[in-house]
Amino acid sequence: MPDVRKPKTTIGVSQYTIFPVDEDASTGTTYLDAIPVPGTVEIAPTDSGNAENFDADDEPYEVDSYIESMGHELTNADIPPEVEAVIRGLTLKDNGVEYDKDASGKVPYCGVAWRVLKSDGHYRLVRYYKGKYAFASNVGGQTKPSEGAPEHQTATATYAAVPRDSDDKIYYYLDTDNLPESVSEAEAIENWFTDLNWYPSTEVGA
Repeated sequence: MPDVRKPKTTIGVSQYTIFPVDEDASTGTTYLDAIPVPGTVEIAPTDSGNAENFDADDEPYEVDSYIESMGHELTNADIPPEVEAVIRGLTLKDNGVEYDKDASGKVPYCGVAWRVLKSDGHYRLVRYYKGKYAFASNVGGQTKPSEGAPEHQTATATYAAVPRDSDDKIYYYLDTDNLPESVSEAEAIENWFTDLNWYPSTEVGA
């Protein structure tokens, strides 16, 4: 039986970081330099799946459980042009984003990582290895009220995950209060946001 620790609630989220995929082949997956995206407001999982009965002998005989899709929706203070260009596969023009009719075919694969703050002060570190961002137009707005404080308006981007070609992995997470003794929390956080292939120990990554 596993030693189940007392669960802690989550109270925050930060350090959303994008890793553009450089190469994903049978020999392995490599990534370009990490791109931090400050301003995380919410990360809402969009994972979906189901379980269905297979009937035999006039009763439920087996249960099939399956995943339909995995990913998340990011709500951010803003999606800056330089980030939008990366996740859409575009080139900035005079520091601005310009779309053309072929833009949808240029969307690159990206990995992503973030951390969720737990009520005990430790973190849950989360990463998805490969996926694409759906189109998100960040040019809308809402009028500023004539009285009172303005409402802070945010931007969203939806991420759909797929298995890596190299090893079929989709995502991985761990808690920094349950690391191997040889790995400190600071070391785990530093490596998490610089190397999407990093594990706390060779045994975990085997």
